[in-house]
Amino acid sequence: MKIPSTRVVVPNLFTLGATFCGISALWLAFEAKGADDFYLATTLIPLACFLDGLDGRVARMLNGETKFGMELDSLSDAITFGVAPGFLLYAWALKSYELGGLFVAFVFAAAAMVRLARFNVQTADPARGNRYFTGLPAPMGGMGIAAIIALQIEVFDRSSALEQERPYLAAYAVLLAVLMVSEVPFRTFKDVRMTGPVKVTVGAILAAVVVVGMWQGFMISLSLVHSVYLVTGLASALFGLRGAAGGTGKGAGESEGDDDSV
Repeated sequence: MKIPSTRVVVPNLFTLGATFCGISALWLAFEAKGADDFYLATTLIPLACFLDGLDGRVARMLNGETKFGMELDSLSDAITFGVAPGFLLYAWALKSYELGGLFVAFVFAAAAMVRLARFNVQTADPARGNRYFTGLPAPMGGMGIAAIIALQIEVFDRSSALEQERPYLAAYAVLLAVLMVSEVPFRTFKDVRMTGPVKVTVGAILAAVVVVGMWQGFMISLSLVHSVYLVTGLASALFGLRGAAGGTGKGAGESEGDDDSV
């Protein structure tokens, strides 16, 4: 049996680390005894996004890109950003709907899988640009579910979703699912050149995220970033801001959308 080299194994460990976060979020949702367990589960989704964003970069640094790593990454993303957030929302808000709630969780997970499969097909076309994603990236979809639950816990001090809120949460999950499989363009920011003004702007945004995180909580700041990203994507669709080349590049930790994938 041939033992893989370190340069191939190390990037895949980041991918599996993201998968572990997703599985842990599933377990916490299943075993949750209160809001603290649910909140911890929500924090694992952005952590998975972070790890997912590193695997391709580490692979490129080590010259360890492989087809195996690319396939592993897609499978990991399906679990971590599709199944785990869908079940997390079900456990938090949709259990009372029984099969109806389970169906909403399935729709979200299925949309994430379709999004990932479509990306894998589109990346085979070298003519496509990389300025825009086609549809909401799967990690940002998962982040959307984690953020809305964290907001309810941190801002409204909920221990579970109120009955009157549950239809809106279900509708929000379906909206994210539709955006993932849609043709709505979302920026990858790969074309942004880090000039002086851009560096200042990026620094100011990061500082604002840190300040809000320290003041109101880490997940609150991430939810604001997620909301801005959604709005800018929808604005691109409404006002025809998408580049002529289209694209399926990577952003927000979506390794299945990056040429750097391992």
